[in-house]
Order: sequence, then C-alpha cells, then structure tokens
Amino acid sequence: MNDRNRHPDNNRPRRGPSGAGSEGPSDGRLVEVHSQLSRDKDEPAEGFSLTPIFIVFLFCGFGFWAGLYLTQNSGNFAPSAFDLNAPKAAVAGGPVAFEPDAAKGEKLFLANCAACHQATGLGVPGAFPPLAKSAWVAGSEERVIKAILAGLAGEIEVNGVKYNGNMPNIGAGLKDAQIAHIATYVRQAWGNTAEPVMDTKVAEVRKAIGNRAQYIPADLLKEHPLETK
Repeated sequence: MNDRNRHPDNNRPRRGPSGAGSEGPSDGRLVEVHSQLSRDKDEPAEGFSLTPIFIVFLFCGFGFWAGLYLTQNSGNFAPSAFDLNAPKAAVAGGPVAFEPDAAKGEKLFLANCAACHQATGLGVPGAFPPLAKSAWVAGSEERVIKAILAGLAGEIEVNGVKYNGNMPNIGAGLKDAQIAHIATYVRQAWGNTAEPVMDTKVAEVRKAIGNRAQYIPADLLKEHPLETK
C-alpha cells in the first residue's frame, strides 16, 4: 500500500505555527523563559531597610508623648477614688484628712452586717436585734465600736424585746476607717441621729481592748450604759 492511500493519523499531535505541540511549550522554551525572568528580577539587597526602624521610633515617640500628656492632664485623678477606705478630702499643705462617709458605710454594712440586721436595719424578729432607732448604736460611740470590733454573745434587750444571739467580731478583719464608716452609717440611718465616728477613735478603742473575746451585753453596758432621753 503506497503512502497516498494511507489515512491520516489522527492521534499524532499537531504543531502550531511556533512548532510547539498542543500540549504546550517545549522544555527548551520553558528553560529560556525561566532564564529571562531570572535575569530581569532584581537581586535582593543586603542589610536592613531603614523604613521599619523609622516607624518603630515614630511609634515609640508617640507613646512617650501620649504618656506625658496623660500624666499632665489627668485632672488629679487617683486610684483611691474607688477605695471605700480612702478619705474624700485633703487638707491643703497638710496630711490627708479622714472624713466619715455614710454612703461608704452603707456599702460596707450591706457586705458585712445586712445578712443579720437586714438592709432595712430592722433585724430578724426573735433572732437578730434591730439597729433602727436603737439606743445601742446611739449615744456612746465607744459602745458601738466595741461591739463591731469584739462582737457580742448573750442576751440583749433592744426596744423592749429580748434576743439571745451571737454577733461575730466582724471588725477584726476591717480597717479603722472602714469601721468608722459603718458606725457612722448605722448611727445616722433609719431615723438614727447620732454623731459620726472618726477613724482615730476606732484606732484608740482597738488599742484599748486588744484581741479580747466577745463582749457579754451586760458587761458592755457596765462600761457604757444606755443613755436616757
């Protein structure tokens, strides 16, 4: 059979104008393109670029300026503004002065005393005596300070009603100023009208009684009898 009678081989790849087959560029062409790209690509520079270092110094300078600005324009802010034990005012040119604060005392009372005496100051009938309109918290400030510092155990009569409870020495874990705030609050809340209590007075009483055990109500009344109206 001669060649002109042969059927064309459809499986043979056809070449385009560039001589490449339908499968893509030849290996030689790929090597040539890769070499060209390698020559055109810039070589990496040695060392470090100055731009990132400049940015670092810029941010450091901004941070220093911001800190200096906040320090000079803080409006005399102090963290003690949120401290229940911190004084509210300072004497110009002198030491910090304590100021009894019934509002701070209320927060401390709710956290340490309200479970028994209740937030209303009315106590629990038959269990815990009331503080509202109670002669025990009026009059002598030392009586209420000692009760907070050392506690009370035994029979106590308040507003004509007898109770036989056990008050723990909650003041042992509190600072003098905190006790002064609590005492001030209970002496001025729920219709009570006694004078506020200073932290120096609490410190004086604490030093005088030391780490004594709980008071028996009768013994505390011997030291500080209830005032008659």
